[in-house]
Amino acid sequence: MASDKNNIPTGNKILVAEDNDVNLSMLLEMLSIMNHKVVIARNGQEAIDLALADKPELIIMDISMPVMDGLEATRRLREMEEFSAVPILALTASAGEEGREKCLDAGCTEHLPKPIQTKELFEALSRNLPVN
Repeated sequence: MASDKNNIPTGNKILVAEDNDVNLSMLLEMLSIMNHKVVIARNGQEAIDLALADKPELIIMDISMPVMDGLEATRRLREMEEFSAVPILALTASAGEEGREKCLDAGCTEHLPKPIQTKELFEALSRNLPVN
């Protein structure tokens, strides 16, 4: 179960694409508990560039960002062979079914509502990353 600390993945390379400083700080704090190596992107284009350079094992993608939004960045990543199976967790303030469907249709693996709760994040990571 995800609440069992032995089943929580640790030490993975995770790309976080988030333009809001408060949300980013919260995510970094949660991920640091699990000793993940975190790469930070501040917009969708930067997320693509950093994903290509750093080859993350999982991507946490804010949907509403400047330059290129998270949906478009996800679509473009999914077109690339090396990211076809990388889990992409969508973070959005749009918690409704329509927002969820847009994220999944773009290629996101899961949809997580903001503000993200520690338990929800740990459970999503447990579903999408191997336990080391």
